[in-house]
Amino acid sequence: MTSSDFDPSVFAGTRVLVAGAGGYIAARMLPKLIKAGATVAAQASSLGRIENMPVQLIVGPLFAPEVQEEMRAFDPHYVLDLAGRTDQSHSRDNDDIMAINHFGGVRGLGRAIIDGKSLRRWVHTGSNEEYGMGAVPSKEDQREMPVSAYSVSKAASTHHLQMIAREESVPVCIVRPFVVLGPDMDRGLINFVIGKALADEGFDTTAGTQTRDFVWVDDVIDGIMRAAVTPDINGEIINLGSGVESPIRSVVELICKHGGGGKPNFGAMPLREGDILRCVADISKAERVLGWKPSRTLEEGIQEVVESAKAEAAQA
Repeated sequence: MTSSDFDPSVFAGTRVLVAGAGGYIAARMLPKLIKAGATVAAQASSLGRIENMPVQLIVGPLFAPEVQEEMRAFDPHYVLDLAGRTDQSHSRDNDDIMAINHFGGVRGLGRAIIDGKSLRRWVHTGSNEEYGMGAVPSKEDQREMPVSAYSVSKAASTHHLQMIAREESVPVCIVRPFVVLGPDMDRGLINFVIGKALADEGFDTTAGTQTRDFVWVDDVIDGIMRAAVTPDINGEIINLGSGVESPIRSVVELICKHGGGGKPNFGAMPLREGDILRCVADISKAERVLGWKPSRTLEEGIQEVVESAKAEAAQA
């Protein structure tokens, strides 16, 4: 079964609150929910990607009382929670910012929605980085090993949500996307390398021996939407990845191949402090519980992303 087998019309006539709606994945999800016939409220602090969409905008951070009141008044059937602040630095010096944005955000959202009379499911989006340096392939029941303020705040959020699911019967589950791949991303390694490949420029990089599990953005959206309507998964964690471990070097080489240029200087840069060396998901639970499978190989995804970047550059 692939993402094409899922029918989003199950959301028709329902109220769906998307938290963190200004982010890349969430903004790509909103049109799918609107087309499915849902009434959508979008909470965000940044509106650049969504300000012209036909949704109810709720502007401000999740921990703000006025934002919580607006979400409470919306009385959602489903909450798709993609809120948070991505930090790729693996820093351990920003504990307060990460704690406020993730653990504080989850608690703020919970105060707004868990007593709502209409709530059927809250799907929280965690992170593969919660597994940190743990054994691979990463399985949902293994102990987290965070390596940064970002990943430890995400893990704390997961444990808080599992606690309220267990002790207070809150209908919440957690999905953990691995490394998201898709067109029009405005930051990250892939976006950087595409720019160098299209310009046929040289650039320094690590040796590329560290591995990652890349998953197509629309497959992640499909998994989140499936989790919203799948029964009997309250308190569960579900990985969303490809199940394929790819060295970063091979990713860079694929981008240069499809981009028609680029001159990577492998080994010119050291690994980042705290960088995770191996990363790949065990996706058997998603397949079994959600009926979900990834739809694209890494090369298919990279080819589509590069072609999209080429088309955008031609229009500039």
